[in-house]
Formats: sequence, structure tokens, C-alpha cells
Amino acid sequence: MNTVFKQQTLAGKVEVAGVGLHSGMEARVVLKPAMADEGITLVRTDVADGVFHLRPEMVKASPLCTLLENGHGVTLSTVEHLLAALHGLGVDNALVEIEGPEVPIVDGSALPWVEAIDRAGRVSLAASRTWLKMGEEAARVEDGDKQSVATHADEAGLTADVTIDFAHALVGRQRWAGFVDEATFRAEIAPARTFVLESQVAAARKAGLIKGGSLDNAVVFGDDGTVLNAEGLRFEDEPVRHKVLDLLGDLYMAGLPVWARVDAVQPGHTVNNVLLRKIAE
Repeated sequence: MNTVFKQQTLAGKVEVAGVGLHSGMEARVVLKPAMADEGITLVRTDVADGVFHLRPEMVKASPLCTLLENGHGVTLSTVEHLLAALHGLGVDNALVEIEGPEVPIVDGSALPWVEAIDRAGRVSLAASRTWLKMGEEAARVEDGDKQSVATHADEAGLTADVTIDFAHALVGRQRWAGFVDEATFRAEIAPARTFVLESQVAAARKAGLIKGGSLDNAVVFGDDGTVLNAEGLRFEDEPVRHKVLDLLGDLYMAGLPVWARVDAVQPGHTVNNVLLRKIAE
């Protein structure tokens, strides 16, 4: 059960560096404490007017990642794994400084961000948590084969039921369902890496994406029916767990922990954001 009802922030600062998945550019991130009720603030330190106070409307349509654009036209991409870690570990307030246009992909999961937050430590604040709580009337989004529904939940936190179906022998139809408390997030969701089918790689690169992609930061399902990564999968159903990870990150774009049940089929960043906007109405 989620028993953290006081706001939390970091106990100190911590740095993470790496390459951006899509830009291929090196970036450095510094996570710092923030005061109660300040929320999560992202700041690009390499440009002017690079401040992002999280709002669902800040998300812009972009393939294969969550892309933000602030009121000054400054963009920041691939924030979802970092936000998932902050959401999953109950960090309500933090200042995140990013030197670069894209948050580093690190190993393709949220685990490096969890480890970074653990190095910084967390402290409780006097202020009570504020939740983005789903009301009694359901919120629904449908886009082709993508369907997501948010409904009221009795327990404070996110209950997820996510199903995916991909045309690959090692993926196919997968489902993960459960209450995502901190222990579950750490053990079952955070280590799940982003994934791609080998047949999709050429088209993505032609579109100017995944310039920094490699077997070190993504699971690649080969055309021959195998996993191309030498270490194999972290979970037999790693792809659907990563979709739950993305859901947590995308739902934190309101800057508040979500209290709801979400049932999703073939979820993606765009549908996740539309659902969040409906929850926040």
C-alpha cells in the first residue's frame, strides 16, 4: 500500500550523463532538492528561456518519445523515463537541470534514474501530498487500436492494467496488471528497457530518430525471431512492463502523482497524454 502522504524531495544533488536516444548528443542532468509545493521543474541550462513547469499541454506530438515545448518555443525530449522514476519513487519536488536538448537514455530503462535518486537520498517535507485524483466519471481515449480508460480507484496511487500486441514471436500479446507502489516499481517496472523491432530501425533512422540508439540502451527484437542483445531480456514480458513505465512517466506531466486505475491497450505517448488531459479536466 502507498503510505507516503507527505511531500518528498531529494536530500542532495546528483548527476547523470549520457547520450540522447534520438539526437545522439551528449547531455548532463543534475537533480537537486526543491521546496514544498514547488513541484518538478525542468530547466535546459544550455539555452535561454529553457524552464519547463510541468503541464499536460506542454507535450507535443512526436514519434517514439515524449517531447516538451514551453511558451518560449524551447523543446526538451525523452523525459518519460526520468519522470517515471520521480513518480514511482514519490518525489514531489525537484529541480532538474539538463545541459542539452534531450534527457540521456542511459540504459533505456528507469533503473539508472532510480539509482541516482537513491544516491541523492530523499527527505519528507511538512506539506501534505496533493494528488491528481480521478473522479467517479471515467475518462476514455480511443485512437485506432489504442484504447485507454481511467477510472476511480480506492487506493491512493496508480493501478495499471496494460496490454500490448506486437508481431514478433518473442513479444506477441502481453499483459501486466497491478498496483504500482514503490516496491513494485523498483522490482518489476523500473528495470524494463525501451524496445524496438529490427524491422523498424531503418525507417526510424531515415526519419532522423534513434541516432544514439544501440544495444546498450534498447532491446532489439531481431527479424530472425531472436533478441539481438547478448544479455537477453530482463523479464520475459519486458516490453509490456516498459509500457507501464512510460505510462507512469507520461502521467507525471501534470506535476502531481496520479490516483486512478488505468486500463490501456496498445498505449503510446500521445494517447497517454490525451488521457492525462482528460483526468486533469
